[in-house]
Amino acid sequence: MVGTGSPALSRRASSIRAMELGSLMRMAGEAGAIDIALGIPEEPPPEDAVSAATAALAAGLHQYGPPAGLPELRAAVARLAGPARNWALDPEAEVTITCGATEAIMVALLTVTDPGDEVLVIEPFFELYPGMVTIAGAIPKPVRLTGPDWRLDLDAVRAALTPRSRAVLLNTPHNPTGRVFDDAELTGLLRLCAEHDLVLITDEVYEHFVYKGLHSSPAADPAHRARTIVVGSLSKSFRMTGWRIGYCLAEPGLTEGLRRVHERTTVGASHPLQRGAAVLSQRHLADRESLRSMRDEMAARLTGLGFEVSLPEGGWFALAHIGGLAAGSTRLAHRLVREAGVLVAPGSAFFADRADGEEWIRVTFARDPAATREALTRMERLFGR
Repeated sequence: MVGTGSPALSRRASSIRAMELGSLMRMAGEAGAIDIALGIPEEPPPEDAVSAATAALAAGLHQYGPPAGLPELRAAVARLAGPARNWALDPEAEVTITCGATEAIMVALLTVTDPGDEVLVIEPFFELYPGMVTIAGAIPKPVRLTGPDWRLDLDAVRAALTPRSRAVLLNTPHNPTGRVFDDAELTGLLRLCAEHDLVLITDEVYEHFVYKGLHSSPAADPAHRARTIVVGSLSKSFRMTGWRIGYCLAEPGLTEGLRRVHERTTVGASHPLQRGAAVLSQRHLADRESLRSMRDEMAARLTGLGFEVSLPEGGWFALAHIGGLAAGSTRLAHRLVREAGVLVAPGSAFFADRADGEEWIRVTFARDPAATREALTRMERLFGR
């Protein structure tokens, strides 16, 4: 007899938890709340890129481009990404264009792990990471950052290693804490990867948003580059999150595998949008200084409300400890939507054990400054400050 119910989900799909912000976003939309949860730039993409993409569409470039990415875009990425890493990138053999950084991470995981392998995921983590590891058939293993300043504890990394460990998934500048891991942390991590034959997948989508000093990439060390995959994106740096253009940087041996997998996930990124993105250069980068100013103001005002905030060193987000303001961040986030018309992200999204995240909320300082200030004012009214 043919079953009439829904088919059973795969173990992969069943084990992935729903996005934490789903119901809150629906509530926020109904309430007309100001969103300071999601990192979405308010300014449009560079006009030069929009014009070039429009011209490509008008010229009839609607079909597939080369799966690895248009040569001119790979060359542009090499020029943008290579110098900061002391890496004379070869666009032909070391740069692969993907459908956003999300696909780039997924491709990297599928390229270097087998089912049952373990991937160390630095915690707190970007919400999508554990589910992506699971979809790849691997097992996510969280390693907690330590102290109020979110340091990478190399002893904790070492303690988490087992014979099944295959890769480490790192994010710097870090979402959600805003940490920029320093050379000592990165060098120590690279040595551990070499000792235990691990691949380091390093998500560096916020590399152009470092507020003190310069971005430090693990790939800047040529001695360990052969076991490093850098994931990047044009979304944040050039205010074009909806274009979904990311990339993987890796030495030729890894790149060959990355491209084989990429061809079987999405085949390739949008051809006309790649044409538009290929004109980008350093002069088109988003303004970092305006974000620094908004970061400072947000941290100061949240501290005045009773939150404990470690000033983000990079990226677009701050992770704020709620202190005694509420019994938990999920309850606080719902209250902020209902009573203040403000959307924040509860910290439970960023920890393997939801309870560990109930002490935190994540907020972004990358949205429209006027709207962000109004959101903070509403929070001040709610808490009577």
